[in-house]
Amino acid sequence: MSAAPALIARSLEAERVRTSGRSRLWTVVVPAAGVVPMIITFGIAAVAEAFARIPGQLSVLAVSTSNAAYWVITITVVLVAVAAADGQASESRYRAREYAHLAFAQPWPVLAGRWLFYGSVGAVVTVVTLIAVLVALPLISPLVYGSVSPTDPVGYRLLWTGPVLAFAAAGAGVGVGALIRSPLGAVGVILLWAYVAESAAGYLPSGASMQRFMPLLNAVYATGQDTVLIPPWGKDAALLYACALLSAIFMVAVAERTIRK
Repeated sequence: MSAAPALIARSLEAERVRTSGRSRLWTVVVPAAGVVPMIITFGIAAVAEAFARIPGQLSVLAVSTSNAAYWVITITVVLVAVAAADGQASESRYRAREYAHLAFAQPWPVLAGRWLFYGSVGAVVTVVTLIAVLVALPLISPLVYGSVSPTDPVGYRLLWTGPVLAFAAAGAGVGVGALIRSPLGAVGVILLWAYVAESAAGYLPSGASMQRFMPLLNAVYATGQDTVLIPPWGKDAALLYACALLSAIFMVAVAERTIRK
């Protein structure tokens, strides 16, 4: 194995060992990434089904696969970035960063190994959650979500774009954690951007036009989910755009670490 892949593999293994056992990753973030979007999605489906079964009261429109996995994309993928940011920023504790400097001549393999670790974990969690949602929704709410399927064209797109976005989000999380170096601060920045800044941009002058370029909106649109605002390009371009923005954060962190070292 050449030097660079060996160093990346070494960093990946170190992060796996560090997070093994009862770490926040496995006891808090990963369970939340899978359970929270399912609770919200299934709760909405159960309420919609209850209303649909009330005779003559109101009409509840059927929901297709293109409107079934919004919460998985907006919660699971964001929590993957949170996990990566927390893991990266945690190296500031117990002087772990000094040991990393001694073990690695260059900082980028450390960051790349962590991206690979959290990206792989995030991709698996995302695809498992998507499958669970798409399979269970027609069972929970056959009248409203009966047409939802993991095997229709939108379902297929979800099952490959979701993990891709989760992997890219992990890179952004590592980048934010490397730049901010405080677990609480790094996590706060990600949550603030995802759930406050992107929505608040709509209240600015020409805010609707600005929102069309927001990474989370493009990520949702790229998976084939319905969005109120449409980005100025197709779904594949939106996927490339979102992944490019997320990866750019990682590259900025690598450049900053390299210059500072």
